[in-house]
Amino acid sequence: MKIRDLIPTALGERPASLLLHNARVLDVFTGELERTSIAVHGKRIAGLGDYLAAEEVLDAGGRIVVPGLIDAHLHIESSMLVPRQFARAVLQRGTTTVIADPHEIANVLGTAGVEYMIRSTEGIPLDVYICVPSAVPATRFETSGAYLGTDDMIELVDRYPTRIIALGEVMNYPAVLERDRELLTKIEILRSRYKKIDGHAPGLSGKQLNAYLCAFIRSDHECSTAGEALEKVRRGMHVFIREGSAARNLDALIGAVTERNHHSFSFCTDDRDPLEILEEGHIDHLVRRAIALGLDPVMAVRMATINPARHFGLRSMGAVAPGYKADLVLLDDLDGFRIHSVIKNGRVVVREGELVDPVQGDFGELPAALGTVRLPPTYQDSLRIPAREGAWARVIRVQERCLLTEEVRMRPRVVDGAAHGDPAQDLAKLAVMDRHRGRNLSLGFVTGLGLQRGAVATSVGHDAHNLCVAGLDDADMLLAARVVAEGGGGLAVVLEGEVLAHLDLPVAGLMSNLDLYEVARRLEGLRKALQALGSEHEVFMTLSFVQLAVIPSLRLTDRGLVDTERHCFTELWAD
Repeated sequence: MKIRDLIPTALGERPASLLLHNARVLDVFTGELERTSIAVHGKRIAGLGDYLAAEEVLDAGGRIVVPGLIDAHLHIESSMLVPRQFARAVLQRGTTTVIADPHEIANVLGTAGVEYMIRSTEGIPLDVYICVPSAVPATRFETSGAYLGTDDMIELVDRYPTRIIALGEVMNYPAVLERDRELLTKIEILRSRYKKIDGHAPGLSGKQLNAYLCAFIRSDHECSTAGEALEKVRRGMHVFIREGSAARNLDALIGAVTERNHHSFSFCTDDRDPLEILEEGHIDHLVRRAIALGLDPVMAVRMATINPARHFGLRSMGAVAPGYKADLVLLDDLDGFRIHSVIKNGRVVVREGELVDPVQGDFGELPAALGTVRLPPTYQDSLRIPAREGAWARVIRVQERCLLTEEVRMRPRVVDGAAHGDPAQDLAKLAVMDRHRGRNLSLGFVTGLGLQRGAVATSVGHDAHNLCVAGLDDADMLLAARVVAEGGGGLAVVLEGEVLAHLDLPVAGLMSNLDLYEVARRLEGLRKALQALGSEHEVFMTLSFVQLAVIPSLRLTDRGLVDTERHCFTELWAD
C-alpha cells in the first residue's frame, strides 16, 4: 500500500474501508486504555479518533481491542496440520502472525519442504514468516532425509527476501563453541542480509554463553529456570517463554519477568498439538496463564505483540496505531482474555468465536502427500536385544511436559537370553528406524511413558524424523511400525495384533491432509487407545523428542544411543 493512499483516510477526507466504533484500545506504548474509534483503509490502520464515514461499520460494544497476537517461535509441522488447517486453528485464538522454523520438513525434504511451507501460506489470512533452517541435518548422530547447505540457504533467502526473516534456531550449540566453519558461515550469510539469528541453548551459562552470543545469536526459547532466563537477558538475549505440548516452561519462568525487563521477553509455543490449541488455546493461553500467575495484563499483552514485533523488525505490527497493520483482537475482558472477534488485514476472520474466513491461499492445488517412508528389513528377531540376567542397561528416562531426559540404570527383564521391557518398572523397549534410506535400526529402553502392554509408533521424531517405536511386545512393535510406514508416516497404537487407532501423516510423515477437526477427532481416539495400553501420559509428543541429540542428556537415534552431554555414542549396557 502506498503512503499517499492511506493519508486521505487518516485526515478524514475519504471514508474508511472499515470503521470500528465504541472500542477501548489498549495502547501498548503507554499502557493506557483509550475509548475511541479505529479507522482502517485496506490492510492498514489509518487513524484513531473521531471518524464517521466508512464503507463498513462495526460496533465493538465497548470491548477491549489489542493487537493481533504473535508467536515468536514455532514449528507448524508439530501441529500435524498442513499450514492452512493450522491457520484455521490459531486464528480463532487471536494469533495473526507466526515466526515459523520449518526445520522439521526441511530435515525430511530439504529445500522442497521449505518451499512447500512458503507456497502453502502465500495469501492466507495469517502472516507466516520463515526462519531458514540452520541445522539440516541437526547433528552427525542421525540419518536425515536431506542436507541444506550454504548454497541452498543463499538461494532461498534471495528467492524469498521478505518471507525469510531469520536463521532458524542454532540448535547445534557445541558446533558454535567448536567454531564449526560451515555453521558459522551460515550465520554470517544471514547476518550480512540483516536477518535475525535465532537461538537454542538449553542450560548454557557463563563463558560458554558468552561465546554463543558472540555468534550474534540474540534469542533463546529453551530456558527452564528463572535464573537461566535472567542470565540470558542480562547478556542481551531476548527470551521466548515457551508453553508447548511437550515442554511447558511458563510457570517456572514468569517470575523472572519484571516491569524493568519485560521488554526482553516474548511468548512462543514451539510445538503444540491441535487438540491443545482447540481446548486450551495458543498464544492467548500463555497470556491468560501469565495474568493468572500475577503478571500485569499490559506487560503480558506487550510480550505477545509489540515485543516480538520489535525483536524481529516487523515495523508495522504489534500495536493498534496509525500506519500499523489492521490486525486486531476484540476481547470481552482483559484479565480473562476471552476473545470475541479477530480482524486480520482489515477483514473480520473470526466473529463471536467462530471462524468466518475460508482461509484460502494463492496456490489452490497443493500436494496431498510428500515424501516416502522406507523401513529397514524387519523380521521377528529384528528387535531382539541379547542380554544376560541381571545386566544393567542405560535407560532414557523421559519427563512429561519437559524436553530434558536423564540417563538411569535399570535391569530389564531377561527371558531366553533376550532383554524385554518390564511394566512393573515402567520400562519399555525402544526402537528407532531410519525411514529415509531404510538402512539403520537401533534399540534401547525408555522409562516414563507409562506403557503397560502393546506398542506405539510415530514418524514424528525431532529432528531427523526417523520412525520410533516403543512397546512391551515385539510383534506389536513391528506391526505398529508397518502401519505407520503404509500411511506414508503417522501415529499408531497396537495391542495384541490389533490396530486400536492410527493417524496417517502423508505430508512428509509429519502432517495430515485432513480437516482440522477430523485430525483432532483422531488424536482424541489415539489418546483413548493409549489408555488401553495403560498410559495416561502424552506419549506421542514425549516420544517425538527421544531422538533429539541436541538436548541433554541421553537419546536414541537410528545410529545408536547418544550421550548428548559428552557429544558421543555410548553403549546400551553399563557393565
